[in-house]
Amino acid sequence: MGDAGNERKQRGAWFTPEHLVDAVVTAVIDEMFVGARHQRALSILDPACGDGRFLTAAVDAVRAAGGDATAVGVDIDAETVRMAPSAPGVEIVCADALTSTWLAEQAGTFDLVIGNPPFLSQMASSTTRGGASTRGGGPYADAAVEFLALAADMVDPDGGRVAFVLPQSILSARDAGAVRDRIDRRADMIWSTWTGERDFDAEVVTCALAFEFSCAGAERVSPTGSRWSHVVTGRTGVPPMPTVFDTSDPARGRLGDRARLNANFRDEYYGMIPAVGDHETGPPLITSGLIDPGRCWWGERSVRFAKRRFIAPRIDLAALDPRMSAWADKRLVPKVLIANQTPIVEAVCDPSGDWLPGVPVVAAYPLAEAAAATDAVVTESAWEIATVLVAPSVSVWAWHQRGGTGLSSNAIRLGPTMLAELPWPTGRLDGAVAALRAGDVVESGRLVDRAYGLDESECAEVFAWWSPIFERIAARAN
Repeated sequence: MGDAGNERKQRGAWFTPEHLVDAVVTAVIDEMFVGARHQRALSILDPACGDGRFLTAAVDAVRAAGGDATAVGVDIDAETVRMAPSAPGVEIVCADALTSTWLAEQAGTFDLVIGNPPFLSQMASSTTRGGASTRGGGPYADAAVEFLALAADMVDPDGGRVAFVLPQSILSARDAGAVRDRIDRRADMIWSTWTGERDFDAEVVTCALAFEFSCAGAERVSPTGSRWSHVVTGRTGVPPMPTVFDTSDPARGRLGDRARLNANFRDEYYGMIPAVGDHETGPPLITSGLIDPGRCWWGERSVRFAKRRFIAPRIDLAALDPRMSAWADKRLVPKVLIANQTPIVEAVCDPSGDWLPGVPVVAAYPLAEAAAATDAVVTESAWEIATVLVAPSVSVWAWHQRGGTGLSSNAIRLGPTMLAELPWPTGRLDGAVAALRAGDVVESGRLVDRAYGLDESECAEVFAWWSPIFERIAARAN
Protein backbone atom coordinates (compact mmCIF):
# COMPACT_ATOMS: atom_id res chain seq x y z
CA MET A 1 0.00 0.00 0.00
CA GLY A 2 1.49 3.34 -1.06
CA ASP A 3 1.45 6.68 0.76
CA ALA A 4 -1.96 7.57 -0.69
CA GLY A 5 -3.36 4.21 0.40
CA ASN A 6 -1.98 4.61 3.93
CA GLU A 7 -3.50 8.08 4.18
CA ARG A 8 -6.88 6.75 3.03
CA LYS A 9 -6.66 3.94 5.59
CA GLN A 10 -5.96 6.41 8.41
CA ARG A 11 -9.01 8.46 7.39
CA GLY A 12 -11.21 5.46 6.63
CA ALA A 13 -11.77 6.92 3.15
CA TRP A 14 -12.97 3.87 1.25
CA PHE A 15 -15.38 4.74 -1.55
CA THR A 16 -18.51 2.65 -1.90
CA PRO A 17 -19.03 0.57 -5.05
CA GLU A 18 -21.98 1.64 -7.17
CA HIS A 19 -23.90 -1.62 -6.71
CA LEU A 20 -23.86 -1.17 -2.93
CA VAL A 21 -24.89 2.49 -3.21
CA ASP A 22 -27.82 1.45 -5.40
CA ALA A 23 -28.87 -1.32 -2.99
CA VAL A 24 -28.89 1.00 0.03
CA VAL A 25 -30.69 3.84 -1.77
CA THR A 26 -33.32 1.48 -3.19
CA ALA A 27 -33.95 0.00 0.27
CA VAL A 28 -34.88 3.32 1.90
CA ILE A 29 -36.31 5.53 -0.85
CA ASP A 30 -39.63 4.40 -2.24
CA GLU A 31 -42.89 6.06 -3.25
CA MET A 32 -44.43 5.52 0.17
CA PHE A 33 -41.55 7.24 1.98
CA VAL A 34 -41.44 10.09 -0.52
CA GLY A 35 -45.24 10.44 -0.55
CA ALA A 36 -45.41 10.74 3.24
CA ARG A 37 -43.33 13.91 2.93
CA HIS A 38 -44.82 15.35 -0.26
CA GLN A 39 -45.61 18.69 1.34
CA ARG A 40 -41.96 19.72 1.05
CA ALA A 41 -38.66 18.70 -0.45
CA LEU A 42 -36.95 15.90 1.40
CA SER A 43 -33.77 16.88 3.24
CA ILE A 44 -30.90 14.42 2.97
CA LEU A 45 -27.60 14.31 4.86
CA ASP A 46 -24.44 12.30 4.34
CA PRO A 47 -22.10 13.20 7.24
CA ALA A 48 -19.03 11.58 5.62
CA CYS A 49 -19.89 11.97 1.97
CA GLY A 50 -16.56 11.53 0.15
CA ASP A 51 -17.26 12.26 -3.51
CA GLY A 52 -21.01 12.57 -2.90
CA ARG A 53 -22.13 9.42 -4.69
CA PHE A 54 -24.72 8.51 -2.05
CA LEU A 55 -26.22 12.00 -2.17
CA THR A 56 -26.48 12.07 -5.96
CA ALA A 57 -28.08 8.63 -6.07
CA ALA A 58 -30.52 9.52 -3.27
CA VAL A 59 -31.65 12.77 -4.91
CA ASP A 60 -32.16 10.97 -8.21
CA ALA A 61 -34.20 8.26 -6.48
CA VAL A 62 -36.45 10.79 -4.74
CA ARG A 63 -37.15 12.57 -8.00
CA ALA A 64 -37.84 9.27 -9.75
CA ALA A 65 -40.42 8.55 -7.04
CA GLY A 66 -42.21 11.83 -7.76
CA GLY A 67 -40.70 14.04 -5.07
CA ASP A 68 -38.03 16.66 -4.72
CA ALA A 69 -34.98 16.75 -2.48
CA THR A 70 -32.16 18.89 -1.22
CA ALA A 71 -29.00 17.21 -0.01
CA VAL A 72 -26.00 18.27 2.00
CA GLY A 73 -22.80 16.33 2.37
CA VAL A 74 -20.02 16.86 4.90
CA ASP A 75 -16.48 15.58 4.55
CA ILE A 76 -13.31 16.33 6.47
CA ASP A 77 -11.00 16.05 3.44
CA ALA A 78 -10.75 19.32 1.53
CA GLU A 79 -9.29 17.73 -1.60
CA THR A 80 -12.12 15.21 -1.82
CA VAL A 81 -14.68 17.99 -1.45
CA ARG A 82 -12.98 20.07 -4.13
CA MET A 83 -12.92 17.19 -6.60
CA ALA A 84 -16.50 16.02 -5.95
CA PRO A 85 -18.68 16.41 -9.07
CA SER A 86 -21.46 18.96 -8.80
CA ALA A 87 -25.07 17.78 -9.01
CA PRO A 88 -28.36 19.70 -8.90
CA GLY A 89 -29.68 19.99 -5.36
CA VAL A 90 -26.48 18.65 -3.76
CA GLU A 91 -24.18 20.80 -1.61
CA ILE A 92 -20.92 19.48 -0.17
CA VAL A 93 -19.05 21.30 2.56
CA CYS A 94 -15.65 20.69 4.15
CA ALA A 95 -16.04 20.08 7.90
CA ASP A 96 -15.87 17.41 10.59
CA ALA A 97 -19.46 16.29 11.04
CA LEU A 98 -18.75 14.92 14.51
CA THR A 99 -17.70 18.33 15.86
CA SER A 100 -19.47 20.81 13.56
CA THR A 101 -21.62 23.27 15.52
CA TRP A 102 -23.32 24.31 12.27
CA LEU A 103 -24.51 20.74 11.75
CA ALA A 104 -25.46 20.27 15.39
CA GLU A 105 -27.92 23.17 15.07
CA GLN A 106 -29.83 21.13 12.49
CA ALA A 107 -30.37 18.10 14.74
CA GLY A 108 -33.62 16.28 14.11
CA THR A 109 -34.36 18.03 10.81
CA PHE A 110 -33.23 15.56 8.13
CA ASP A 111 -35.66 13.15 6.51
CA LEU A 112 -32.85 10.80 5.54
CA VAL A 113 -29.29 10.32 6.77
CA ILE A 114 -27.37 8.01 4.47
CA GLY A 115 -23.82 7.03 3.66
CA ASN A 116 -20.72 4.98 4.37
CA PRO A 117 -18.91 6.53 7.36
CA PRO A 118 -15.22 5.95 8.11
CA PHE A 119 -14.21 2.58 9.59
CA LEU A 120 -11.46 3.40 12.08
CA SER A 121 -10.39 0.68 14.48
CA GLN A 122 -9.64 1.86 18.00
CA MET A 123 -7.16 -0.99 18.48
CA ALA A 124 -4.67 0.52 16.01
CA SER A 125 -2.53 3.46 17.05
CA SER A 126 -2.76 5.06 13.60
CA THR A 127 -6.57 5.27 13.64
CA THR A 128 -7.55 5.51 17.31
CA ARG A 129 -9.31 8.60 18.62
CA GLY A 130 -7.28 8.15 21.79
CA GLY A 131 -10.07 7.95 24.32
CA ALA A 132 -13.68 7.23 25.08
CA SER A 133 -16.52 7.94 22.71
CA THR A 134 -18.31 11.27 23.06
CA ARG A 135 -21.57 9.84 21.71
CA GLY A 136 -22.21 6.82 23.89
CA GLY A 137 -19.93 4.17 22.45
CA GLY A 138 -17.25 2.46 24.49
CA PRO A 139 -13.54 3.28 24.15
CA TYR A 140 -13.00 0.51 21.59
CA ALA A 141 -16.05 1.24 19.43
CA ASP A 142 -15.16 1.74 15.78
CA ALA A 143 -15.42 5.34 14.55
CA ALA A 144 -18.41 4.23 12.45
CA VAL A 145 -20.34 3.87 15.73
CA GLU A 146 -19.82 7.60 16.35
CA PHE A 147 -21.33 8.42 12.97
CA LEU A 148 -24.28 6.09 13.53
CA ALA A 149 -25.01 7.83 16.84
CA LEU A 150 -24.71 11.19 15.07
CA ALA A 151 -27.15 10.04 12.39
CA ALA A 152 -29.69 9.08 15.06
CA ASP A 153 -29.44 12.62 16.44
CA MET A 154 -29.69 14.33 13.05
CA VAL A 155 -32.66 12.44 11.60
CA ASP A 156 -36.29 13.50 12.01
CA PRO A 157 -37.45 11.47 15.04
CA ASP A 158 -40.94 11.08 13.54
CA GLY A 159 -40.63 8.96 10.42
CA GLY A 160 -37.07 9.81 9.38
CA ARG A 161 -34.76 7.10 8.07
CA VAL A 162 -31.07 6.25 8.51
CA ALA A 163 -29.21 3.95 6.11
CA PHE A 164 -25.49 3.23 6.54
CA VAL A 165 -22.83 0.85 5.32
CA LEU A 166 -21.04 -0.31 8.47
CA PRO A 167 -18.38 -2.76 9.66
CA GLN A 168 -20.06 -6.02 10.69
CA SER A 169 -18.58 -5.71 14.18
CA ILE A 170 -21.18 -3.07 14.98
CA LEU A 171 -23.83 -5.80 15.08
CA SER A 172 -22.67 -7.31 18.38
CA ALA A 173 -19.56 -5.54 19.62
CA ARG A 174 -19.83 -4.72 23.31
CA ASP A 175 -18.59 -1.16 22.91
CA ALA A 176 -21.33 -0.41 20.37
CA GLY A 177 -24.03 -1.71 22.71
CA ALA A 178 -25.15 1.63 24.15
CA VAL A 179 -25.60 3.12 20.67
CA ARG A 180 -27.54 0.05 19.50
CA ASP A 181 -29.75 0.39 22.56
CA ARG A 182 -30.48 4.07 21.87
CA ILE A 183 -31.50 3.26 18.32
CA ASP A 184 -33.55 0.21 19.29
CA ARG A 185 -35.58 2.39 21.66
CA ARG A 186 -36.43 4.88 18.92
CA ALA A 187 -36.43 3.01 15.63
CA ASP A 188 -37.17 -0.21 13.77
CA MET A 189 -34.59 -1.91 11.57
CA ILE A 190 -36.46 -2.01 8.27
CA TRP A 191 -33.77 -3.52 6.03
CA SER A 192 -30.34 -5.11 6.20
CA THR A 193 -27.86 -6.86 3.97
CA TRP A 194 -24.74 -8.87 4.71
CA THR A 195 -22.72 -11.05 2.38
CA GLY A 196 -19.84 -12.21 4.56
CA GLU A 197 -17.46 -10.81 1.97
CA ARG A 198 -15.13 -7.84 1.93
CA ASP A 199 -17.21 -5.74 -0.40
CA PHE A 200 -14.61 -3.06 -1.07
CA ASP A 201 -11.14 -1.85 -0.17
CA ALA A 202 -11.82 -1.29 3.52
CA GLU A 203 -10.58 -4.87 4.10
CA VAL A 204 -13.27 -5.66 6.66
CA VAL A 205 -16.53 -7.56 6.33
CA THR A 206 -19.38 -5.08 6.12
CA CYS A 207 -23.12 -4.91 6.46
CA ALA A 208 -25.68 -2.30 5.48
CA LEU A 209 -28.54 -1.37 7.81
CA ALA A 210 -31.60 0.86 7.49
CA PHE A 211 -33.80 2.19 10.29
CA GLU A 212 -37.07 4.11 10.48
CA PHE A 213 -37.50 6.30 13.53
CA SER A 214 -40.73 6.81 15.42
CA CYS A 215 -41.63 9.06 18.35
CA ALA A 216 -44.07 6.37 19.47
CA GLY A 217 -41.20 4.00 20.18
CA ALA A 218 -39.26 6.31 22.49
CA GLU A 219 -39.62 4.05 25.54
CA ARG A 220 -39.49 0.73 23.73
CA VAL A 221 -37.01 -2.00 24.66
CA SER A 222 -35.82 -4.09 21.74
CA PRO A 223 -36.61 -7.83 21.91
CA THR A 224 -33.15 -8.53 20.48
CA GLY A 225 -31.50 -7.18 23.62
CA SER A 226 -29.74 -4.43 21.66
CA ARG A 227 -27.87 -6.91 19.53
CA TRP A 228 -28.28 -7.02 15.79
CA SER A 229 -26.63 -10.40 15.28
CA HIS A 230 -29.78 -11.62 13.49
CA VAL A 231 -28.44 -9.79 10.43
CA VAL A 232 -25.73 -12.48 10.29
CA THR A 233 -27.43 -15.48 11.86
CA GLY A 234 -30.45 -15.14 9.59
CA ARG A 235 -28.20 -15.44 6.53
CA THR A 236 -25.79 -18.15 7.67
CA GLY A 237 -28.20 -20.87 8.75
CA VAL A 238 -27.66 -20.48 12.50
CA PRO A 239 -30.85 -21.80 14.16
CA PRO A 240 -33.07 -19.50 16.21
CA MET A 241 -32.11 -19.06 19.83
CA PRO A 242 -33.55 -22.00 21.80
CA THR A 243 -36.43 -20.80 23.93
CA VAL A 244 -34.72 -21.82 27.17
CA PHE A 245 -32.03 -19.19 26.55
CA ASP A 246 -34.59 -16.43 26.01
CA THR A 247 -35.74 -16.58 29.63
CA SER A 248 -34.14 -14.32 32.19
CA ASP A 249 -34.88 -16.53 35.22
CA PRO A 250 -32.17 -15.63 37.76
CA ALA A 251 -32.70 -18.96 39.53
CA ARG A 252 -30.97 -20.88 36.74
CA GLY A 253 -27.68 -19.03 37.30
CA ARG A 254 -24.89 -18.18 34.89
CA LEU A 255 -21.44 -19.47 34.09
CA GLY A 256 -20.08 -16.39 35.84
CA ASP A 257 -21.59 -17.67 39.10
CA ARG A 258 -19.44 -20.80 38.85
CA ALA A 259 -16.18 -19.56 37.39
CA ARG A 260 -13.89 -16.57 37.13
CA LEU A 261 -13.22 -15.85 33.48
CA ASN A 262 -10.43 -13.80 32.00
CA ALA A 263 -8.16 -13.51 28.98
CA ASN A 264 -4.54 -12.55 28.75
CA PHE A 265 -3.53 -9.33 27.03
CA ARG A 266 -0.51 -7.71 25.46
CA ASP A 267 1.50 -7.40 28.66
CA GLU A 268 1.24 -11.12 29.31
CA TYR A 269 2.07 -11.89 25.69
CA TYR A 270 5.31 -9.94 25.78
CA GLY A 271 6.07 -11.26 29.26
CA MET A 272 5.93 -14.85 27.99
CA ILE A 273 8.21 -14.41 24.97
CA PRO A 274 11.59 -14.86 26.72
CA ALA A 275 10.35 -18.02 28.44
CA VAL A 276 8.72 -19.88 25.53
CA GLY A 277 10.56 -22.65 23.74
CA ASP A 278 10.48 -26.36 22.93
CA HIS A 279 11.88 -27.05 26.38
CA GLU A 280 11.93 -30.48 27.98
CA THR A 281 10.29 -29.21 31.15
CA GLY A 282 7.85 -26.49 32.14
CA PRO A 283 4.08 -25.99 31.73
CA PRO A 284 2.80 -26.44 28.16
CA LEU A 285 1.72 -23.22 26.45
CA ILE A 286 -1.77 -23.61 24.98
CA THR A 287 -2.77 -21.30 22.13
CA SER A 288 -6.20 -21.04 20.49
CA GLY A 289 -4.97 -23.10 17.56
CA LEU A 290 -4.39 -26.09 19.84
CA ILE A 291 -7.94 -26.09 21.21
CA ASP A 292 -10.70 -28.13 19.56
CA PRO A 293 -14.03 -29.08 21.15
CA GLY A 294 -13.07 -31.36 24.03
CA ARG A 295 -9.49 -31.89 22.90
CA CYS A 296 -6.08 -30.20 23.15
CA TRP A 297 -3.51 -30.87 20.41
CA TRP A 298 -0.40 -29.73 22.27
CA GLY A 299 2.60 -31.77 21.14
CA GLU A 300 0.71 -33.09 18.09
CA ARG A 301 0.09 -29.85 16.20
CA SER A 302 2.78 -27.20 15.78
CA VAL A 303 1.99 -23.58 16.58
CA ARG A 304 3.35 -20.12 15.87
CA PHE A 305 4.08 -17.83 18.78
CA ALA A 306 5.90 -14.50 18.58
CA LYS A 307 6.70 -15.16 14.89
CA ARG A 308 8.37 -18.48 15.70
CA ARG A 309 7.25 -22.05 15.06
CA PHE A 310 7.14 -24.52 17.97
CA ILE A 311 6.40 -28.22 18.07
CA ALA A 312 5.61 -28.54 21.78
CA PRO A 313 6.05 -25.12 23.40
CA ARG A 314 6.61 -24.91 27.13
CA ILE A 315 7.20 -21.97 29.43
CA ASP A 316 10.42 -21.94 31.42
CA LEU A 317 9.15 -20.62 34.75
CA ALA A 318 12.67 -19.65 35.82
CA ALA A 319 12.88 -17.26 32.85
CA LEU A 320 9.81 -15.27 33.92
CA ASP A 321 10.14 -11.98 35.76
CA PRO A 322 8.51 -11.72 39.23
CA ARG A 323 5.24 -10.32 37.90
CA MET A 324 4.90 -13.06 35.31
CA SER A 325 5.86 -15.70 37.87
CA ALA A 326 2.95 -14.58 40.03
CA TRP A 327 0.73 -14.65 36.94
CA ALA A 328 1.75 -18.24 36.19
CA ASP A 329 1.19 -19.42 39.77
CA LYS A 330 -2.42 -18.20 39.70
CA ARG A 331 -3.11 -20.04 36.45
CA LEU A 332 -1.57 -23.42 37.19
CA VAL A 333 -4.85 -24.65 38.68
CA PRO A 334 -7.77 -26.70 37.30
CA LYS A 335 -9.48 -24.70 34.54
CA VAL A 336 -11.09 -24.68 31.13
CA LEU A 337 -9.38 -23.07 28.14
CA ILE A 338 -11.53 -21.60 25.36
CA ALA A 339 -10.44 -20.56 21.86
CA ASN A 340 -11.27 -16.90 21.36
CA GLN A 341 -12.27 -16.92 17.68
CA THR A 342 -14.08 -19.92 16.32
CA PRO A 343 -17.06 -21.15 14.24
CA ILE A 344 -18.43 -23.10 17.23
CA VAL A 345 -17.36 -22.93 20.86
CA GLU A 346 -14.09 -24.82 21.26
CA ALA A 347 -13.09 -25.54 24.85
CA VAL A 348 -10.93 -28.10 26.64
CA CYS A 349 -10.59 -29.09 30.27
CA ASP A 350 -7.27 -28.85 32.12
CA PRO A 351 -8.29 -30.86 35.21
CA SER A 352 -4.82 -30.98 36.74
CA GLY A 353 -3.91 -27.35 36.17
CA ASP A 354 -0.84 -28.24 34.14
CA TRP A 355 -1.20 -25.76 31.26
CA LEU A 356 -0.70 -22.05 30.78
CA PRO A 357 -3.04 -20.12 28.44
CA GLY A 358 -1.67 -18.17 25.50
CA VAL A 359 -2.98 -14.85 24.24
CA PRO A 360 -5.89 -14.35 23.66
CA VAL A 361 -7.18 -17.68 25.00
CA VAL A 362 -10.08 -17.26 27.44
CA ALA A 363 -9.78 -19.23 30.69
CA ALA A 364 -12.52 -20.25 33.12
CA TYR A 365 -11.34 -20.97 36.68
CA PRO A 366 -13.93 -22.81 38.83
CA LEU A 367 -14.97 -20.99 41.98
CA ALA A 368 -14.82 -23.16 45.09
CA GLU A 369 -18.22 -23.09 46.79
CA ALA A 370 -16.51 -23.12 50.15
CA ALA A 371 -13.04 -22.41 51.42
CA ALA A 372 -12.67 -26.07 52.33
CA ALA A 373 -13.64 -27.35 48.85
CA THR A 374 -11.49 -30.31 47.88
CA ASP A 375 -9.36 -30.53 44.75
CA ALA A 376 -11.75 -33.21 43.49
CA VAL A 377 -14.69 -30.79 43.72
CA VAL A 378 -12.83 -28.09 41.79
CA THR A 379 -11.72 -30.60 39.17
CA GLU A 380 -15.26 -31.92 38.70
CA SER A 381 -16.50 -28.34 38.32
CA ALA A 382 -13.94 -27.75 35.58
CA TRP A 383 -15.20 -30.82 33.72
CA GLU A 384 -18.80 -29.60 34.03
CA ILE A 385 -17.87 -26.18 32.63
CA ALA A 386 -16.03 -27.70 29.66
CA THR A 387 -18.93 -30.06 29.02
CA VAL A 388 -21.46 -27.25 28.93
CA LEU A 389 -19.35 -24.99 26.74
CA VAL A 390 -18.90 -27.50 23.90
CA ALA A 391 -22.62 -28.30 23.67
CA PRO A 392 -24.30 -27.45 20.33
CA SER A 393 -26.94 -25.22 21.93
CA VAL A 394 -24.25 -23.10 23.59
CA SER A 395 -22.68 -22.41 20.20
CA VAL A 396 -26.08 -21.24 18.92
CA TRP A 397 -26.42 -19.00 21.97
CA ALA A 398 -22.92 -17.63 21.35
CA TRP A 399 -23.71 -16.79 17.72
CA HIS A 400 -26.78 -14.85 18.79
CA GLN A 401 -24.65 -12.95 21.29
CA ARG A 402 -21.67 -12.24 19.07
CA GLY A 403 -22.60 -12.85 15.44
CA GLY A 404 -20.56 -10.48 13.28
CA THR A 405 -17.67 -9.96 15.69
CA GLY A 406 -15.19 -12.39 14.14
CA LEU A 407 -12.44 -11.42 11.73
CA SER A 408 -14.00 -13.76 9.20
CA SER A 409 -17.64 -14.27 8.34
CA ASN A 410 -17.75 -17.84 9.68
CA ALA A 411 -16.37 -17.13 13.14
CA ILE A 412 -17.37 -15.35 16.32
CA ARG A 413 -15.15 -13.71 18.89
CA LEU A 414 -15.61 -15.01 22.44
CA GLY A 415 -14.70 -13.01 25.51
CA PRO A 416 -14.86 -13.37 29.29
CA THR A 417 -17.70 -10.90 29.84
CA MET A 418 -19.93 -12.50 27.25
CA LEU A 419 -19.22 -16.08 28.40
CA ALA A 420 -19.90 -15.15 32.03
CA GLU A 421 -23.51 -14.43 30.99
CA LEU A 422 -24.09 -17.94 29.64
CA PRO A 423 -27.19 -19.39 31.36
CA TRP A 424 -26.45 -22.59 33.24
CA PRO A 425 -28.50 -25.74 32.53
CA THR A 426 -30.96 -26.87 35.17
CA GLY A 427 -30.73 -30.61 34.43
CA ARG A 428 -28.12 -33.10 35.59
CA LEU A 429 -24.76 -33.22 33.81
CA ASP A 430 -23.31 -36.52 35.10
CA GLY A 431 -23.82 -38.45 31.89
CA ALA A 432 -22.58 -35.58 29.73
CA VAL A 433 -19.41 -35.18 31.77
CA ALA A 434 -18.73 -38.92 31.57
CA ALA A 435 -19.15 -38.80 27.79
CA LEU A 436 -16.75 -35.87 27.42
CA ARG A 437 -14.18 -37.54 29.68
CA ALA A 438 -14.40 -40.53 27.32
CA GLY A 439 -13.83 -38.26 24.32
CA ASP A 440 -17.40 -38.49 22.96
CA VAL A 441 -18.14 -34.82 22.27
CA VAL A 442 -21.25 -35.59 20.22
CA GLU A 443 -23.01 -37.63 22.93
CA SER A 444 -21.91 -35.15 25.58
CA GLY A 445 -23.46 -32.33 23.56
CA ARG A 446 -26.75 -34.17 23.11
CA LEU A 447 -27.03 -34.74 26.86
CA VAL A 448 -26.21 -31.09 27.70
CA ASP A 449 -28.85 -29.85 25.24
CA ARG A 450 -31.38 -32.01 27.07
CA ALA A 451 -30.13 -30.74 30.42
CA TYR A 452 -30.88 -27.24 29.17
CA GLY A 453 -34.44 -28.34 28.44
CA LEU A 454 -34.45 -28.11 24.65
CA ASP A 455 -37.41 -29.95 23.13
CA GLU A 456 -36.92 -32.64 20.49
CA SER A 457 -37.35 -30.32 17.51
CA GLU A 458 -34.92 -27.77 18.93
CA CYS A 459 -32.35 -30.47 19.67
CA ALA A 460 -32.62 -31.77 16.12
CA GLU A 461 -32.35 -28.33 14.52
CA VAL A 462 -29.40 -27.27 16.66
CA PHE A 463 -27.53 -30.53 16.10
CA ALA A 464 -28.15 -30.46 12.33
CA TRP A 465 -26.40 -27.06 12.17
CA TRP A 466 -23.59 -27.84 14.64
CA SER A 467 -22.68 -31.35 13.52
CA PRO A 468 -21.20 -30.54 10.05
CA ILE A 469 -19.02 -27.81 11.58
CA PHE A 470 -17.79 -30.17 14.28
CA GLU A 471 -17.08 -32.84 11.66
CA ARG A 472 -15.02 -30.39 9.61
CA ILE A 473 -12.97 -29.52 12.69
CA ALA A 474 -12.45 -33.21 13.45
CA ALA A 475 -11.48 -33.94 9.84
CA ARG A 476 -8.97 -31.10 9.86
CA ALA A 477 -7.42 -32.51 13.02
CA ASN A 478 -7.15 -35.99 11.57
